[in-house]
Amino acid sequence: MEKSWYKVWPVWVPKNFEVEKPATEYFREWATYTPDKIALTFYGKDITYRELNSLIDKLAWGLVDLGVRKGDRVAIHMQNCPQFVIGYFAAQRAGGVVVPVNPMFKQAELEHELNDAGVKTIIGLDFLYPELEKVRANSPLKNVIITSLKDYLPEKPLLALPQEAKQEKRSFPGTIDFNELISKFQDRPICQVSDLKTDLALLQYTGGTTGMPKGAMITHHTLSIVSLGMTYWFHHREDDVHLGVTPYFHTMGQQNAMWAPLISGGRVIILSRYIPEVVAQAVTSYRCTCWVAATTMVIALLELPNIKSYDFTSFRCLWSGGAPISLELQRKLKELAPNAIIGEGYGLSETISHGGCCTALHRYKPGFLGIPQLNVVRIVDLETGTREMPANQEGEVTIKGPAVMIGYWNKPEETAQALRDGWLYTGDIGLMDEEGYLKLLGRKKEMIKCSGYAVFPAEVEDLLYRHPSVKEVSVIGINDPYRGETPKAFIALKPEYEGKVTEEEILSWCKENMAAYKRPRFVEFRKDLPKSAAGKILKRVLVEEESAKNA
Repeated sequence: MEKSWYKVWPVWVPKNFEVEKPATEYFREWATYTPDKIALTFYGKDITYRELNSLIDKLAWGLVDLGVRKGDRVAIHMQNCPQFVIGYFAAQRAGGVVVPVNPMFKQAELEHELNDAGVKTIIGLDFLYPELEKVRANSPLKNVIITSLKDYLPEKPLLALPQEAKQEKRSFPGTIDFNELISKFQDRPICQVSDLKTDLALLQYTGGTTGMPKGAMITHHTLSIVSLGMTYWFHHREDDVHLGVTPYFHTMGQQNAMWAPLISGGRVIILSRYIPEVVAQAVTSYRCTCWVAATTMVIALLELPNIKSYDFTSFRCLWSGGAPISLELQRKLKELAPNAIIGEGYGLSETISHGGCCTALHRYKPGFLGIPQLNVVRIVDLETGTREMPANQEGEVTIKGPAVMIGYWNKPEETAQALRDGWLYTGDIGLMDEEGYLKLLGRKKEMIKCSGYAVFPAEVEDLLYRHPSVKEVSVIGINDPYRGETPKAFIALKPEYEGKVTEEEILSWCKENMAAYKRPRFVEFRKDLPKSAAGKILKRVLVEEESAKNA
């Protein structure tokens, strides 16, 4: 039976394809074909494909010399920079399993992740080391390799640097210098991967929105499938210039701003920190063609007071993810980048970003995230999880295919709960229409039961985004003695509306624009909403704060 989404399938994308090598070796081919082409640009410092490939191989040999063996976990503790790419690729070529660590983590978070993964080797930035030093004694760490943003910055940067990049390089006792380690080894090819489908490439830790982060086990086969599949989907080519500011420690940034660009022969403009004005300057100066961003990044960019003084006409593809994007934002993006194809995506750490759904190029459907690309997606009933729901009926989103993790690291019970008969039960509630387009309605745990009705926060949020004053919004359920639960909206206002719009006005607007059972009965204005490091609004924090009030 033909899949419903094949009705809108892009003509240039194969429905089935196979991969034959690790993603790092697809990159190696470009270093052979186009050795002098620029692979990475870092504030004006250019690194060619030949140079990047050589640095990766040398560091891989260095890691092997330090004792890294097949299956050993190697953490990358950095902001976006060339060393992140070098370290990530080198660890995999050495046979290691990459563990990307959030550079904003504090002591307890670092300690949990390093111990959970059993990390013995870490590659990090010097200004982040003081926090790491606090956990060394309580972790399995043996090798700490340190580098500085300055190591790969040009003498005269072409873009404004973040504060941490202006600091002098620092060294610490008991650590190994990144560049010194590389300099000790010859440029010889190395790839210690033997079985694509069983050798682990990555432990991608979940965002922690549903409790302590868990390591999703990603094989080399899955990583290659997703990376190559994205190049087909987005029609990536050698003349594309990708904006590399979406965080690399997160799967969205890794796949869209590192892997897919580099195995399609493109150029990546890396920025270590998201500063809207610097992003606008980079896009204008380098004529960027592709960017996949967290929705919050898009919102911040559009709020620049002088945004129209920059040139965004070079964009070919502008995608967002992590949270639904309102129609108003879509319209503003299109005005800003008239030549860009606009789209959205849905993925998880467990499917390394593009294993969920993605807008087909030129076929955006407002309110929907896209169609399945690399896996099969189905909607099942909430009661048993076994009955597939018909088109346009709500249920739990389940995913099956080659772009799904093989389980959670050292967590058999959580793995058995998430993976059933090969299907990943996401905990997300959604529906699919007749053409296989997915609409997300919220998470199972977030569903609000009001007077017997099911209220989905995402739907209420989408409606609230239509109010001209709303910059960001998150809706949760709070206890209601009469209705059981009732929606409460937390709203960050656009600057020009702050102090001019009241909670009562928003509630009155809701009364006029929403069915009685789903409209919020309470509104709370916030300057900012709590977010994960990847830019996702953390409902869990809002729920915890509300619970604490009533404790």
